[in-house]
Amino acid sequence: MHTYTGVPASPGIAVGPVEQIDHGTTGLHRIVCDPFRERALYDVAVVLAKDELRRLSQRAKGPDADILLFQIALLEDESFTNEIGDYIAAGAGGAAAVERAEQIFANRLKNVDDEYIRERSVDVCDVCRRVVDILDGRPRRRLHLKRPSVLVADCFFPSDLFSLDRRMVLGLASNQDSTVSHAAIMARSLGIPAVVQLGDGVAAMAVGRRAILDADSGTLVVEPDGAQIAQADCKIALSRLHGQQPDPVAALPCLTKAGTAFRLMPTCNISDSDTPHTRGAAGIGLVRTETVILYDQSVETQTARCRELLKSAEGVPVLLRTCDTHADDDAPWAGELQTRLNSHRLFQPQIKALLRAAADGDLRVVFPMIKDVADWDVCMAEVNVCRSELLEQGFETSPLMLGCVVDMPSAAVMAVDLMEHGAQLLAIDIEDLARYTLGLVQNPTAAVNQLTNPAVLRLVQNILADAAPRGVQVYLCGITVAAVSAMPAYLKIGVRTFSAEPAALLPLKKLLMEQEI
Repeated sequence: MHTYTGVPASPGIAVGPVEQIDHGTTGLHRIVCDPFRERALYDVAVVLAKDELRRLSQRAKGPDADILLFQIALLEDESFTNEIGDYIAAGAGGAAAVERAEQIFANRLKNVDDEYIRERSVDVCDVCRRVVDILDGRPRRRLHLKRPSVLVADCFFPSDLFSLDRRMVLGLASNQDSTVSHAAIMARSLGIPAVVQLGDGVAAMAVGRRAILDADSGTLVVEPDGAQIAQADCKIALSRLHGQQPDPVAALPCLTKAGTAFRLMPTCNISDSDTPHTRGAAGIGLVRTETVILYDQSVETQTARCRELLKSAEGVPVLLRTCDTHADDDAPWAGELQTRLNSHRLFQPQIKALLRAAADGDLRVVFPMIKDVADWDVCMAEVNVCRSELLEQGFETSPLMLGCVVDMPSAAVMAVDLMEHGAQLLAIDIEDLARYTLGLVQNPTAAVNQLTNPAVLRLVQNILADAAPRGVQVYLCGITVAAVSAMPAYLKIGVRTFSAEPAALLPLKKLLMEQEI
């Protein structure tokens, strides 16, 4: 028996045999032809890879389909194609050129401060591996599970999970993936237990054996004894029995034991096909919107999607975060975006779409990466330009409640000035604020464990004290499952609105309802 400890990514317990997703070894038995033939082979491989991705995307939904479209966009990206073409022209084989480009473009994403963008480096590796497999003539067969199993991998590629019969997946265990990797996000959305960051070599060691995956405690027990299996089976049975009926807590009002009211809001992405239900929720937010840039959506398309979102919200507030182009500019498929934006964070078609759609619901908009009043004033000037242009074109616009995301210490320190300059709400991204405040930009896991650091609490407490007399609303956002345990500390200092990923909402509600505040 061996017990390995990682990071919980999706709660639950699973017991079963272990199957491994092995991405194999590339580069065997390659023969390099002349550059013209190598380039022709590469071009054909890209056509085949894009065809496979399109077929997969037809079966996928929402964010899953978006990821596949990201991969297609990368294969069409001029800078990516030129990088490979130049290396082939210098005498390299097509497969080797793709592997080199994979390292270059994946490393660019890995060096981005934003953890979500950093995790998209796996998408680069995934699509490059697909092209390399075609060039190497390796079969790309889907893994057929003959029995329900716990899947292990060094890291999961998105296409690994798209091709599986998900009814056969008991749980996911990964050596490297993080809690915001696609595997973790998918596991939470499907209710599949998942543990990540188990460490190098664990997946290969566990394959072919029986294991207990306890994603509540973050452990993988390989070759457990009979007593451990019986205990785990009992927990699973109780969980299933409990799950037969909706959790009664979900229908209860959001009140602590002392009668203090609090509000909960589920997060989502503007491209999600299934908007979180609003029954019992104080609203929807934060709504991420980076895909409007990556797909270069028109004003009409964005206006229609925003109206759909507001309609589905059924009257509750929708807190939407404008696209964060500073992060997305580092993505290889958005290489031409920086010139087009002329260094502006704001994407004018998005602002125009929001101004047009606002009449259809309670829309509240926040701007990310605002470090000081000068940034805020630039944003407001751009909003005014967009409004004026719409009016000149004969479109009606509606007032917006505007604010900013507090994700940097400078924004927290300058909160009073931002409010004096017109910020009507502040959305504190608590994990980002902790990362930047405590110098943990490259270590998000450590940042989650430091959310109750006195320095971070003091910044939030000061914002709340300054906002109250001015009637400015404050939201605490960026709350993941891993961050739930820190939230009573923020309830204690006065936070009353919490925006959390859907999987964290019920655990967060239960924990806050237990507080004597």
